[in-house]
Amino acid sequence: MPTLLSFYLRPIGVILLGAFSGLAPAQVRITTSLSLSEEPATNVLNVTLSAFGIEDEESSDLSGAVEATLEVNPRTDEVSRLTINSADLTATDMSFSLAIGQISVAEVSLNGIEATIDTSQAGWVDPTTGQFDAGEHEVTLHEGVITGSSVVGEVNENFSESPVSGAGSGTGEVALSRIGIKGNTVTYNVVVILPVEFSNPLQEGVDVRVNSTVKFEGEIEVPLDPFAAWAELQGIPNAPFSGDHDGDGVPNGLLWALGYDVDARPTLFAPDPLIPGQVDIVVEHGPAGIRAPILVEGNFNQAGWTALDPFLLLGFENPVPVGEVLPTVVFLSGDQNFIRLRVEKP
Repeated sequence: MPTLLSFYLRPIGVILLGAFSGLAPAQVRITTSLSLSEEPATNVLNVTLSAFGIEDEESSDLSGAVEATLEVNPRTDEVSRLTINSADLTATDMSFSLAIGQISVAEVSLNGIEATIDTSQAGWVDPTTGQFDAGEHEVTLHEGVITGSSVVGEVNENFSESPVSGAGSGTGEVALSRIGIKGNTVTYNVVVILPVEFSNPLQEGVDVRVNSTVKFEGEIEVPLDPFAAWAELQGIPNAPFSGDHDGDGVPNGLLWALGYDVDARPTLFAPDPLIPGQVDIVVEHGPAGIRAPILVEGNFNQAGWTALDPFLLLGFENPVPVGEVLPTVVFLSGDQNFIRLRVEKP
C-alpha cells in the first residue's frame, strides 16, 4: 500500500499520495550544452539579395553554442519535448553586387551578424518519429549591419537598433542514439536539425531572404530511474519511493515529483483572495518545475475518488505536466471536499 499523507480541513481536505500505477512514465528533463555540427552543407547561412528582379546569393558559415532542454524517456529512447533555451550564433561577413550589364543596381555588405534561437511555443516532439514543428522556434538577428546602396538610395540597417525575427520552417528533427549504459545512467548522442527560412525588406524593391539548416549535436546522460538518481544526489540512497525518510509525513516520491530537494516542503493551503472564508489548495512546485506527471483527484462528499476537472486547476491540465513551474492551484468549495495528488514511481 502506498504511503498516504492526510490533511483534514473544512470545507477542504487534502490527501497526498506518494506512489501510483497507471500514469504515463516520468519524462526526464535534461538541460545540456550542444555544439554546432561540422558536417558539410550544415550550419551554412544562405542569403539572397533581391533588387528589382535581380538576385545575388552568398553563403556564410555559422558558429556558436546551444543550450537546450530535452524531455527523454530512457525506457524507450524517445524525446517528447525540445526547448532551445539559448543559441548564440555568429555568421561570417558577406558582400553582394547586383548589376544589369555595366549598370550597378545594388552594392550591399552584411557585417558582424549575430543571431539567437529560442523556443517560442511548446516545443513538442513526436516521440515516435522525432519530428517537430520548426516554426515553434524563433530566430532573431540582433547584432550586425547591412550597409550599401541601391538605385533607390542608401541601404543602412542596424540589427542592434531594430532586431529582425523569423522562425524555423517546415519540419525539424531530434534523434537519440544510445551509446552505452552504466549503472543507472544511459549515455546518448543527440542530434537536432532545425531548418530556418525568413525574409526582410530593406527598402522598396530590395529584399533579403535567409535560409539555413542549423544542426547541433552532443552527448547527454539520462538516469534510467530519475527518482533513484535524485535520492542518491540528496544523500538518501535506496530510499523507497513511497517511504518517508524523515518521518514528517511527506512521501519521498512526492517531494521528487514536485521538484523539491529532500529537506524542502511545499505550501499546501492559501486563503482565496476573492471568496471570503474559502481556502484554496496551493501546491508550490520546486524551482525546476514538475519532474513527473501529477494527477489531481477529488472526493466530493465521500462520493469516491475521480480525476479533477482540469478547469478546476489554475493551469487547466490534469495530470499536471512535467516541467510546469506555476503552482498547482485547486479552486473548490463545499462541506467535505478532499484532494489527493497521485504520482507513479518511474
